[in-house]
Amino acid sequence: MTTDETEHAESLLRRRAKQALRDRMRSVREALPGVACDARSSEITRRLFALVEFERASTVLAFASIRNEVRTQPFMQAAWAAGKRVALPRVVGDELRLYLVGPETVLLDGAFSVPEPPEAAAQVEPNDVGFALVPALAVDPRGYRIGYGGGYYDRLIPRLRTACTCAVAYHFQLIAEVPNLSFDVAVDLVVTDECVLRAE
Repeated sequence: MTTDETEHAESLLRRRAKQALRDRMRSVREALPGVACDARSSEITRRLFALVEFERASTVLAFASIRNEVRTQPFMQAAWAAGKRVALPRVVGDELRLYLVGPETVLLDGAFSVPEPPEAAAQVEPNDVGFALVPALAVDPRGYRIGYGGGYYDRLIPRLRTACTCAVAYHFQLIAEVPNLSFDVAVDLVVTDECVLRAE
């Protein structure tokens, strides 16, 4: 096999491995009882608020959690209480744009059934974000994550030039190594209900 053929074969294997992990982690997470999600999410929120990177940020990016994802509403409520501006992403074409939300903001059913800010909300430039939460179905100690397969956060993270990017996941979603591809982008921190890891 030529070098190109070898690289193509390896890439194909990694794609298949990622999809298998994506499917497995989604199934395991969806089987988690709601009370366990609440308890684990509470511990993750506590760890997030102890981070100096979060403390220093005046504008934070969250995501509106659905189903059994790490609960982000407590994080947003506490951020508002601390006087921080909170932004949420909205899918526009093939990218995520960021909009300010407050406790009274009514979110709309958006792309992939994820709640999104209304289009009339004030837009936030990525460079204004100091701390950013990133969802993950699986993540490794290097900061590489498996998302839902759309690549939206891999395109967003490089634009968050002044932000500390932080993947949040339940501890069972932390794996030894994500089979990352050339276009995957690592985050700076990983926070689970059991640990805080700074990307290696």
